[in-house]
Order: sequence, then C-alpha cells, then structure tokens
Amino acid sequence: MPKNEPCFNDISVYNERLRQAYDIIEKSSIVVFEWSIGPGIPVKYLTDNISNYGYKTEDFYSGKIDYWDFVHKDDVESTKIAVYEKRASAAKEFKHTYRVVCKDGTIRWVEEWTLWERDSDGNPIAEKGIIRDITEQVETAEKLKLSEERYRKLFENACALICTFDNNGRFTSINNACADITGYSKYELLKMNILDLLLLSKENRRILTSDLINFVREVQNNSIELTILTKNKNEVILEGRLLIINDSDSAAEIQAVFQDVTLRKEAENKIFHLSYHDKLTDLYNRAYFDETLEKMDKTEEYPYSLIIGDMNGLKSTNDLFGHKAGDKLIQIMAGILRASCRKSDVISRIGGDEFAVVLPKCSSKEARNICNRIKKLCLTYEDDTIRPDIALGFSTKENTSKSNDDLILEADRKMYLDKPYVRSI
Repeated sequence: MPKNEPCFNDISVYNERLRQAYDIIEKSSIVVFEWSIGPGIPVKYLTDNISNYGYKTEDFYSGKIDYWDFVHKDDVESTKIAVYEKRASAAKEFKHTYRVVCKDGTIRWVEEWTLWERDSDGNPIAEKGIIRDITEQVETAEKLKLSEERYRKLFENACALICTFDNNGRFTSINNACADITGYSKYELLKMNILDLLLLSKENRRILTSDLINFVREVQNNSIELTILTKNKNEVILEGRLLIINDSDSAAEIQAVFQDVTLRKEAENKIFHLSYHDKLTDLYNRAYFDETLEKMDKTEEYPYSLIIGDMNGLKSTNDLFGHKAGDKLIQIMAGILRASCRKSDVISRIGGDEFAVVLPKCSSKEARNICNRIKKLCLTYEDDTIRPDIALGFSTKENTSKSNDDLILEADRKMYLDKPYVRSI
C-alpha cells in the first residue's frame, strides 16, 4: 500500500469523527445548510435540527417551504438586498441577522453566516453556511437597551444634581439639573473641574487638589454639605453623597448626587435667628443670654463680667408719644449698646426695657469703662424729642467662688442703685 494513501482504519476513524461532529450539530441550535442559486433558493442540504423551528427537512427539500417563506415578511426585502449585494460583490462570506417565522407562527431571531461556492468565472453556484438562533441574545440586548434608556432618562430628568467626575475632579457626565443649578451648560461643565465650582478655604482646596479620591473615601458613606458658586456668582448650598464607582487610584470615577437645600438652609437659619433674637432690636433674647451665661460658667474662662441695664423713661415715652415712639427708643438704646461694647460681647434684650451684656475675658475695670461709654452715648444722643437713658449695674466673676446667680444679683443690685429715683434719695 502506498505510504500516502489512507488505510481502511483511518477512513473509519474519520467517519466516526464526522458522525460525532454531526451529532453535536444536531443537538445544538446551529442549523447547517446549502442552498442552490436559483428561483426560490432550492435546498441541497439541511440538518435535521431545523426541527427547532417546527419544520422538517422534507418541507424544504420538497419545495413546500420556500426559503423566503421562512424569513419574516418584514425582513425579506432588506435581507434580499443585503444578500444579493454581497453575492454580486464577489465576497467570500457574509454574516447578517434577521427574523424567521417558526411553523407555529412564533418569531425567532437568527444569525446567518454564509459562504459562497463560485465557478471558475467567480459566479456563485451555491451558498453554504450556518443559521444560529440568537433570539435570547437579541431579547437580552433589547432589555438592556430599554433599561439603559430608562436609567438615562431618570439620570437626565432627576430633580437632584447628578454628575460623575474622575479622580482629578474632571467632569465625565452631567444631568440637566446639574446644568440648571450651576448655570453652566453641559458643554461648559464637561470642560471644567468640580473644584472650579466649590467654595473652599485655601487649605481645603489644597487638600482636595492633591488627594481628592482619599477625601471621597472618607466621606462616601455620609451625607455632606457643599457650597458652590454658580455662573452668576450666587452661592448655592448642596446636600448629598459622594460615591466611588470604580475605586482605583488611576481610573477612579466618582458619582455625586446632591439636592439644592439653599432655601431650606435659609429657612432654618431664619428660624434659628428668630429663636435666639429679639424681633424689635435684633439683639439676642433671654434664651440665648441664659445659654451664654451657662456656657461661660462651664468653660471657666475667667474673668468674665455681666452688665444689666434697665431703661429709664420708657413708660412715660409710651404714655406721652405712643408705643411706636417707645419702640424707637428701645431701638436707639440697642444701637448705643452695640456701639459701646466689644465685638466679642453678647448683648441681649431680656425684657421689655431690660438689657444684659455678657462680657468674656473682661475685668471689673473694663466692665466699668463700658458702662461709662454707654452713659456717655446716652447723654450725647442728639434728639430733643426722645432722649435715651438707662440704669446700669455690673459684676465680675473671677473664679468659682461666685455663682452665676450671685453674678446676676450683684449686677441687678448695682443697677437698682443707679436708678434716678434711688440716686436722688
């Protein structure tokens, strides 16, 4: 036997391997075919697993089913154009997708991979290839597309400011609210850095510029507040969270979701201000005075002093000129107290015509000097109709031997002794 001729055993092995390959194909979703080039695309060969679509091979061999009957009617024209163009272009192979109609009427998506057999002149004489069912992949891709579209719309149209930026702070995506709140267009923002918007101290800006990602790692599980400066130079307070999507020092992406809480903060600050301030004079009220004095006692930052004042002549002003004039007199006295005291002093209106001033780090001598300044400004006030006057008393706490109650009693007693009707006795 010639050396290069296969022996009978070799042929048997090849046949067995071919049979195994055929069995694998039959059990898969891949249909192997060979079509003749001609009207109706006559079938020369088709694997039995065409039954996956409800048909028998005989349906095609007999001509009962035309190839184009197998293709979904809405895809026939586009599929013909694609196939004929590729066939005429002398291409060796072509891969495309389309829908087919199963015998029970259900519709499946397939991917066809066609190889052309051509004659010596290059004219196609047969088409060979496979058809693979890709319905599940197509449906999964469509669901993913719908899901992505849904979340894209949610991202774009959310009332919250949502954006992403890289580990250097450069914006990578921005929603509509981000543009609306900042006043910048999306195009402008995508050329900017998150640090361009933030109002920061020099030290905080230095820290974030050098190590933004570590800052986000520290705060990402907490709600934080940030203040930004809009394109129109307005300050906006934001509240929300930062989240690292891809925690990599070189390719990290950070997601920011924030609400504009500027109006809420303004309302809260207004409520806080009203709860601790007197409406008529805008000085602190009795509640804030009590808290301040208690705090001074706890911190034991001695010495601190207290001035208590009681206006003279308020009742007669109300009786002679009306309560509006009396209110004006109270406001004038509040102005005199502000002008006479230090910035660190806490000035409060604790009653109708009563005032109190807590003076941190203030000796008895300094407290007396402040009382004198108040008296002097009252005497030099230029208004012949309404002249402010006030009785004052002060006391100083230099150690724990004197309680705050003692401090108040002493200042109150001295104030009483400063009343005109007492001085005249």
